Amino acid sequence: MKKLPIGRSDFKSIIEDNMYYIDKSMLIKEIIESGDVILITRPRRFGKTLNMSMMKYFFRNDQDNKHLFEGLKIWKEKEVIEKYLNKYPVIYLTFKDAKANNIELLKKIIIEEITKIYILNEKIMEKLYEPEKEIYNKIMFKKADESEYMNSLKNLSEYLYRYYKQKVILLIDEYDTPIQQSYLNGYYDEFINFMGNVLGNALKDNEYLEKGVLTGITRVAKESIFTGVNNLQASTVLSELFNDKFGLTWKEVEETLRYYGLEYEKGKVIEWYNGYNFGGLEIYNPYSIINLADEKEIKYYWINSSGNELIKQLIRQSTAEVKTKIEELIEGKEIESSIDENLVYGDLDKSTEESIWTLFLFTGYLTWTKHTGEEGEPRYSLKITNKETLQFFKKTVVDIIKESKIHYESILMELIHENYEEFKIAFKKIVERTISYFDVSGEEPERFYHGLILGMVVGLSKKYIVKSNREAGYGRADVILIPKEKKEPGIIFEFKKHYIKEGDLKNSAELGIKQIEEKGYEEEIKSYGIEKIIKVAIAFDKKNVEIIVK
Repeated sequence: MKKLPIGRSDFKSIIEDNMYYIDKSMLIKEIIESGDVILITRPRRFGKTLNMSMMKYFFRNDQDNKHLFEGLKIWKEKEVIEKYLNKYPVIYLTFKDAKANNIELLKKIIIEEITKIYILNEKIMEKLYEPEKEIYNKIMFKKADESEYMNSLKNLSEYLYRYYKQKVILLIDEYDTPIQQSYLNGYYDEFINFMGNVLGNALKDNEYLEKGVLTGITRVAKESIFTGVNNLQASTVLSELFNDKFGLTWKEVEETLRYYGLEYEKGKVIEWYNGYNFGGLEIYNPYSIINLADEKEIKYYWINSSGNELIKQLIRQSTAEVKTKIEELIEGKEIESSIDENLVYGDLDKSTEESIWTLFLFTGYLTWTKHTGEEGEPRYSLKITNKETLQFFKKTVVDIIKESKIHYESILMELIHENYEEFKIAFKKIVERTISYFDVSGEEPERFYHGLILGMVVGLSKKYIVKSNREAGYGRADVILIPKEKKEPGIIFEFKKHYIKEGDLKNSAELGIKQIEEKGYEEEIKSYGIEKIIKVAIAFDKKNVEIIVK
């Protein structure tokens, strides 16, 4: 039985060590037949680095790698083999480890990668003029100035062409990892100019470039990196291009399960690791499948493999409306959103919903089920991908509540223990600390309060059944808490936006209590045999809040 390539992404070592390999070699033919500059975005650990490594060994002309491809699907493509195998100079860089908490260190990491490529190709200096040799040496010894590093990849492609009389294949793996790092650590605006010039100069109007291929998680085409790259062809999770080359099809999953004697787990595999929609094709998480084959146990693999700090940060700082929609997703519902494939990290600071849901989709925490917009309108139905990602959302929401300096659960316990005044005071303090004008200025400002209450009750899920905006009696209660122990009180929350015609804020709150009673919201709780019911009406006008508890 072949050994699994756990933790390996070097194509050559996997093939030469006769490890288990799921053949994705036809990607090479598709790349050749596609655009001059290709950007491929997929979630983390979906085979991007392995596929880029495969292409590096296929194209590079300083090695004979025929033995790596004999027996693979691409070997049958004789014209491709004859014309392209080991025929091109290759510039290959990976930024998957380009992570740092300050801009100077991150630039050093990028420069280190460029330096390695220059050292690897030192022999081409014999074809350079003296001024070019001087700059080449400065880059090799890390003494170049920033402008020289910015032009380094473009210049290297020219030097390689001059030496080999052949245009260059440029492969950039995980190009957006340092960009995301700069955003997370607060130096994005400074860094994007440097990174944009390093990559952009090599991609724009480079007459020595045969083909450029970049992989990453997000497409950031509105940034300076791709400005002016008119020949860019992108493959995202929404497009059909290369849709079966990253991640596993069901046929590939079945073959893997059969080989490792795990066919009996098919049902659970579908539930836990399925759900990714790449250009209309059903795809499974390869990282989880390979680890399952190794450990022979269904469990959380992908979500525990790091890389989700940005997602956690977005949930933590998101508006009440976003938090409410996350709660709906956890309940198994779908939401709709426009998706901007040209994601701009700068927009994330504005908490624009479109940017947040786009990032959740591209990173694999959500999947799309259908296109719901008009022709040409990028609007989609979204849902949580599978059981593995569902666990991430559940745990993250709980963790974020725990991180809060305000002990939400204890505040709600004041209500349960009938300490109503203490509850009112504590709740008003939360509103003052967390509310923004944006939160309560939309079409449905009640969502802020709705999301706040839902955040407070997450920790009580073992004691209470939580129902949010469900049918109850003759109308719709905003939030209902039904105790699992009959001796505990049930709770009904109703949120009321204040209108001038209703009089003062207190009158609006009283109307909320009246609505609970007249609409019969108590009936659902009583059907569980609960006698004690606490009714809470929360009336609000921006930051001003009036609460009546009855």
